[in-house]
Amino acid sequence: MVDVQAPNLVDMMSPDALKLGLGCSRLGSVNGATGPEAIKILHRALDEGVRFFDTSNIYGQGDSERLIGEALKGRNDCVVCSKGGKYLSLRRRMLVPFKGVLRTLVRGSKHARAGVANARANPMPTRWDGAFLTASLDASLRRLKRERIEMFMLHSPAASVIARGEAISALAAAQDAGKIGIIGVSVDDVACAEACLADPRIRALQVPLLPGVTEFEPVLAHAEKSGVYLVAREILGGASAVAGAQDPATYAHGRIIEVMRRPDVALPLVGTTKLQNLLASTAAAKAI
Repeated sequence: MVDVQAPNLVDMMSPDALKLGLGCSRLGSVNGATGPEAIKILHRALDEGVRFFDTSNIYGQGDSERLIGEALKGRNDCVVCSKGGKYLSLRRRMLVPFKGVLRTLVRGSKHARAGVANARANPMPTRWDGAFLTASLDASLRRLKRERIEMFMLHSPAASVIARGEAISALAAAQDAGKIGIIGVSVDDVACAEACLADPRIRALQVPLLPGVTEFEPVLAHAEKSGVYLVAREILGGASAVAGAQDPATYAHGRIIEVMRRPDVALPLVGTTKLQNLLASTAAAKAI
């Protein structure tokens, strides 16, 4: 049964908002956009009607949240979705002061860019205890310059983490304190998604909806019936899938429209730090 006290995702955004979210995992990263370049992307997304911005405490070593906080300051017509549970290892924390130097080296070397991409794919350490999640949420609020995050998610937990309940209880306490609007979970597998749908406090799921992959279809049907918001990520299948298409632009355009037309998806995410890709994505969203 839907909790009538839960905030409504649509009501949290302006009436002219596109049914499309911007994934901000590479904002502020060594291999992505930073500084004025990143702010320009965010401002142009706002101009195009994007009102949903997806980030995490680990993206860009926290700089993704900082950039979003700078670009969205003073606005109350947007939904920021951030996440917690993952953290930077000591080795990665030691590299943070050298991000500027690393960025210069990486941008001049295709081999270095590939190395950074491979490092990003490695699993990160996690913690799901209440004290850690509360501290992580508070740090995200400071970086985002917000008193409240409209949607906050656990970042890729195992189903057992959801079943134990401590992590969600910590987010529920933060919700009661006015720090979180909607509680959600970014899931990587069906087992975790099913565990989430058994907990009525969880009102949003972020799921990988890759082209041609159907394993999450029962989850989407269950979520829609339960009134849980579905945010779809990885909808294009990754850079290699787009590049491998006979006509990449047409493929991406059609795929965005296809997912946006699904009644069981609240909105899809498109992650990019390139202005031309952002404009192509918003053009597809406006074609609905």
